[in-house]
Amino acid sequence: MSVQPLTLDALLTRTDLWRGQDFVTPDASGVRSGFAALDAVLPEGGWPRGALSEILSPMRGLGEVSLVLPALRTLEASAGWIVLVAPPGRVHAPAWLAHGIPLSRLLIVQASGQDAAWACEQLLGSQALAALLAWLPGTHPRQLRRLQVAAGHTESLCLVFRPISATRQPSPAPLRMALTGSPRGLQVDILKRRGPPLAAPLELSIDRPLPWRRLSRRTTGAAAAAPAGIEA
Repeated sequence: MSVQPLTLDALLTRTDLWRGQDFVTPDASGVRSGFAALDAVLPEGGWPRGALSEILSPMRGLGEVSLVLPALRTLEASAGWIVLVAPPGRVHAPAWLAHGIPLSRLLIVQASGQDAAWACEQLLGSQALAALLAWLPGTHPRQLRRLQVAAGHTESLCLVFRPISATRQPSPAPLRMALTGSPRGLQVDILKRRGPPLAAPLELSIDRPLPWRRLSRRTTGAAAAAPAGIEA
């Protein structure tokens, strides 16, 4: 018996097919971010597991690490290590401990360039991570695709921090967001998710290493502040 293929018009009328312009109702499969407004607009109801989340920032110290700390605190010890790859400064252990991250679960990997991306891929392949936080400013999209594939075989939280200039580059990350500092907190612009971009950025209240009135006068590079828990 031959099967007649459906026409495009027939496919578009089906209710069981997801279309890119449609927002996917949160399914609570993700890691709660600690920010109700952010969880409400993420299809997984929080940070997705087993997939890259790309966080783009114009400078260090806006609060990019503080943004993810509430989620890290909720990860169960049995889930594995919390690994930082190529952090942009020395990790200040007392700060992480003060934020509720046990030092016995924290692993730091110092690497740079392609070595950092390779280390991330190997770590994900170990199946021993609760969360991976990686600073990969110059990573090629091809390397990101390899990381996305590796992340897809895990249940880990995978967060990649990159400069705002990476916005112009293609990325396989299912979730991409751009950060901007503001006096009231942190402005989060969802650039990519399973569904359409947000019509307007979110405004979140976060802890920041420096007050915005001081941070806003700084420029990128050596003068920029380090993220919370990381010494410049």
